[in-house]
Amino acid sequence: MDTTTSGARAHGPDDDQTPTAVLRVRNTGAELLELTLEPYGSDHWMRPGETFVIWTLGDPGGEVCEVEHEPGRVTVHAEHLPAYVGDADGDEIECGHNRPAPSPSVDPFKLRLP
Repeated sequence: MDTTTSGARAHGPDDDQTPTAVLRVRNTGAELLELTLEPYGSDHWMRPGETFVIWTLGDPGGEVCEVEHEPGRVTVHAEHLPAYVGDADGDEIECGHNRPAPSPSVDPFKLRLP
């Protein structure tokens, strides 16, 4: 996993809703990597070699986000809202992108009855 922060671009007083890239996350591993954006709880699954970008609107100034990593998962806590996950062009990547299908033998919504 590779995370790179982008410098904030200079903005004028009339364009405070301009999308600004604040963090790039790249999956350098060989497996799917789950990226979760908090406080929304949205999950976005990255294939090996994919790069996602955390975007915010306007000039975020100061601290923009905090990143946590654990095996198979990266959690980004956005400090400047709204924030969204997108590609390098700023196109939003929807929640559930590349989410693996649940195993047919495991259904969290069904209870096993005796």
